[in-house]
Amino acid sequence: MVLWAVTKLRSTIRGLRHAREGTTLIIVAVAAPVVIGGVALAVDTGIWYMEKRKTQQMADAATIGAVRIIKDGGSVATARQVALNDAKRNGYAEATGNSFVLNSPVLSGPYAGQANTVEVIISRKLPRFFHPAAATVGARSVAYKPVVLGKNLEVALMLDVSGSMNGDTEVPNVTKLKAMQDAAKALVDTVVQNQQTPYTSRVALVPYSSAVNVGSDSVGNTTLFKAVTNKDIPTTTSGWWPWTTTIQWTSVVERSGTAQYTDDLPTTGKWLGDFYSHRNWNVNTNQPSSSSRIRSLSTDKESLKATIGGLTAGGSTAGHLGTAWTWYLLSPKWSSVWTGGSAPNAYNPANTNKAVVLLSDFDMNTYYAGSDSSAVQTRKLCTAMKNAGIVIFTVGYKVPANNSTANDLWNNCASDANKVFSADTVSELLAAFKAIAQATLNGALNDDISLGE
Repeated sequence: MVLWAVTKLRSTIRGLRHAREGTTLIIVAVAAPVVIGGVALAVDTGIWYMEKRKTQQMADAATIGAVRIIKDGGSVATARQVALNDAKRNGYAEATGNSFVLNSPVLSGPYAGQANTVEVIISRKLPRFFHPAAATVGARSVAYKPVVLGKNLEVALMLDVSGSMNGDTEVPNVTKLKAMQDAAKALVDTVVQNQQTPYTSRVALVPYSSAVNVGSDSVGNTTLFKAVTNKDIPTTTSGWWPWTTTIQWTSVVERSGTAQYTDDLPTTGKWLGDFYSHRNWNVNTNQPSSSSRIRSLSTDKESLKATIGGLTAGGSTAGHLGTAWTWYLLSPKWSSVWTGGSAPNAYNPANTNKAVVLLSDFDMNTYYAGSDSSAVQTRKLCTAMKNAGIVIFTVGYKVPANNSTANDLWNNCASDANKVFSADTVSELLAAFKAIAQATLNGALNDDISLGE
């Protein structure tokens, strides 16, 4: 009986083991949630990755458009609108749950604080398909303008070293002269690039007060002074031996005649005047010091800054002379005077950007030739320079508000309203020179835009 029961049980088990009815259904029922979950995860992940890539494209397009605006001197607000429009063209929508943030310069990372940089951060809300974890997607893009020159750059600085620059500023122990020196050095640091091939970036310096001191340097077989005045350097001695003082009067004033408002090379009928024979005892007899001489175009950043650091102030304000000499230092017509590494390039905006920075309170009070005042001469020179293709920036440093002539000159000498800068404080003066430096550099950069992080 027991044997029969065991045999029967074994037979039943074998039957169940080989029976297949309903087994597949059970397996499907058990596996379905896993399969469906896997498919859902794959769909959500795929969608997330596609939308992530799409969002990154939106951010990249936005930063590239924005950095072009910043590079050309546009405002951050304008850059943001351009960037937003570019993002929209690539699918971005302003909607609840979406965000669009633009920062310039970049706030974090290796490009933080650098000029001509833009970062865009986009966050988008995604449709919910299977899993709420794929509800949002974000992207960050950084674009920057590499400092690679696409043409030559020549910048001439007119620096006021009249006696008023010895005055104090709002910062203790900082004179107006010191503030100007620091600002000018900052410009040199930005404009003059370490790499000088295939294009050069050079700066020239024109300190001015009652006159412009050209020094006693040689030009060929003569002095620069004689090359522009056709005279030997006047020399005077004062005092009693052995305490005598010898002065070389190496400063010059404007010329008269048809060449007065041109950049023509000095020659017969076009010579510049010498300060010694034109000095006016009723105005000022002081020429700029020997340390406040002009510097022709140079790529020597440290030497330029040393010259700026050695400037001293004294004398009256003959701003038209400083203006004229910024032109002469950039003029290819003077190539027989400025030679070698100081030789200006031809007037050709496609190959060379030429810019002048005029720093003054524009209350110009000294002139020597003709009936035109210093202000009138400056205005005429500015017009002629702009017609020659030179870009003019003006920095009004503590311009008297009640002096309409000074204000008119300050505003109208510049090439346009965007190139007029006001500075009443040390920080404003530094900011103005930094902005001008970046603007002049940007104008000479190539058109490449790079994506960073």
